[in-house]
Amino acid sequence: MPEMDYELYMDTAVLAGKIMLESNAETYRVEETVTRILKKTNLEMIDAIAITTGLIATLDSPNMDAITVVKRISNRTTNLNKITKVNDVSRRFTEGIITIQEAYSFLQNIDEIQYDAFRKNLAIFSFIQMILIMYGGKWIDFIFLLPISATVTLITHYGRRWMVRPFILDMVASFIIALLTSFITKVVPLGLQGDLLIVSAIMPLLPGTAMTNGVRDIFKGDYMSGGAKVLEAFVIAIFIAIGIGSGLVIGGRLGL
Repeated sequence: MPEMDYELYMDTAVLAGKIMLESNAETYRVEETVTRILKKTNLEMIDAIAITTGLIATLDSPNMDAITVVKRISNRTTNLNKITKVNDVSRRFTEGIITIQEAYSFLQNIDEIQYDAFRKNLAIFSFIQMILIMYGGKWIDFIFLLPISATVTLITHYGRRWMVRPFILDMVASFIIALLTSFITKVVPLGLQGDLLIVSAIMPLLPGTAMTNGVRDIFKGDYMSGGAKVLEAFVIAIFIAIGIGSGLVIGGRLGL
């Protein structure tokens, strides 16, 4: 097999791993996917190491120069849809359903098969409203949660577009949630459940997936990656708490 084919295998495997890491996949799952793709080369030495902030992959054999790629992961966000798509491409390739060229093409164009911004924003907005219903909120709470849900959706949308760091974005969003809730419950004396409004609104901000994946990485023996994800989740949770607390304090001092 020509060397160019090896490079294509490497490019495909690293691209798959990069997409998965940026989508907050477990590191052991990333290593399995990268290794599975590279094993189709039938070379003797195949290594893949994934951590939260990087990916290293190597192809080597006695009759060729080693190919090693190091990929830095700077931005991460939870995207289970991308993880599913990458797993599907990897599975179809290893089963011989598609070629390596087709797999690489699918991965390069994976953003074209994602949900558009409108659907994502609608999902966040609806999710907040449904959480209120699940927690037993009244119809009056549902109505006055609408502007808070819309505000959270807008902050999340533009924050991700402007590449704001997750903990900063969540702190700003939670601060505004608390401030708006203080204002609405003060202006509208209809017995609104302010605590329920806040809990519902911060649900999309909570790092539940990062915490879960971090714990799973730790159980798989990836202590560095797992510990980093758990720490990141705790930092985000702390910044959310700071935002909520600051909003309530300032709202109280302003008489809201």
